[in-house]
Amino acid sequence: MTKQRSKRPVPYCKSTWSPRQRLDYYSTPDPLSGCHIWHGPSVNGGYGHLRYHGQKWLAHRLAWTLKHGPIPDGMILCHRCDERRCCNPDHLFLGTRGDNMADLKAKRLARSDARAGIGDRDGATIRIIYRGVELVGEVQVLAVDPRVGTRVKKIA
Repeated sequence: MTKQRSKRPVPYCKSTWSPRQRLDYYSTPDPLSGCHIWHGPSVNGGYGHLRYHGQKWLAHRLAWTLKHGPIPDGMILCHRCDERRCCNPDHLFLGTRGDNMADLKAKRLARSDARAGIGDRDGATIRIIYRGVELVGEVQVLAVDPRVGTRVKKIA
């Protein structure tokens, strides 16, 4: 009887793999949010962690460096999506610690406003916040006859 191999057959990357191969191995793109969710080892409260040529890297910092180059001194990476496990460089931006705190405060305020219904002029607007991405749309409620599966009338 042969043993089935899992998607990730070994807990560690091969030493010959490039940084991009390592990031791809340990992360999975989420089709809804666009986040690249890290499934490998983590540190610091959920940030992805890996080693490359004896150097320790946080996964999102390595992804940024591969796409945009080194992170300037005095700057940090901020997540637009607020998902610590995300290592998609398109969801990251450079900022200071103050910028990061201001961004966090603005997002918390927006979430509390959304929960309280502030800014909704009518009851037909729906707002969904998923991993820091806000989806806003109009809702149309219809009555459906279950026997025929067709629309009967619009409900105001």
